[in-house]
Amino acid sequence: MKRSSFLFVSLASLAMFSFAPPPSRAPGGATVAEVRRAIDAGNATWEKAFRTLDAAAIAGTFDADGVNIGADGTCSRGGAAIEAGMRSFFERSGPATTTKVDVKQVVVDGDLAYEWGHSEFHFGPKPGGPAQRAGRYLTAWKRQADGGWKIYRNVGLPKEPD
Repeated sequence: MKRSSFLFVSLASLAMFSFAPPPSRAPGGATVAEVRRAIDAGNATWEKAFRTLDAAAIAGTFDADGVNIGADGTCSRGGAAIEAGMRSFFERSGPATTTKVDVKQVVVDGDLAYEWGHSEFHFGPKPGGPAQRAGRYLTAWKRQADGGWKIYRNVGLPKEPD
């Protein structure tokens, strides 16, 4: 009796693992959860950089061939140009007083991941400076040789009409 109970429990356990859904893996091996952790870390870097005026930190989240396109159509390619563009923006805006990045969806496709959502950055009163930078965005992340993820393309979209 003990032997058949042990056999039944063993087979039931094996069946449970056999029929359990595999982790959500995209072609290329990365799970959505793994990529999402990298994206969340990148977004946290952006939020902190907007509060501390750290243009180099933002440029550091981009792939060597990265492109940043602002909601106004301004386009920067490569780390030096992205850093210069962000530095120019920070000179006009001053530090952000509040920041928020709301990721709506992440899709992984091999060595690329696509993220979209809404972001808001509010600034203190600065003559001639923006009061906020808010709107939708679409970002393509690219897997790096070291297994990490960096921004390949970032597109800021105009704020949705009220």
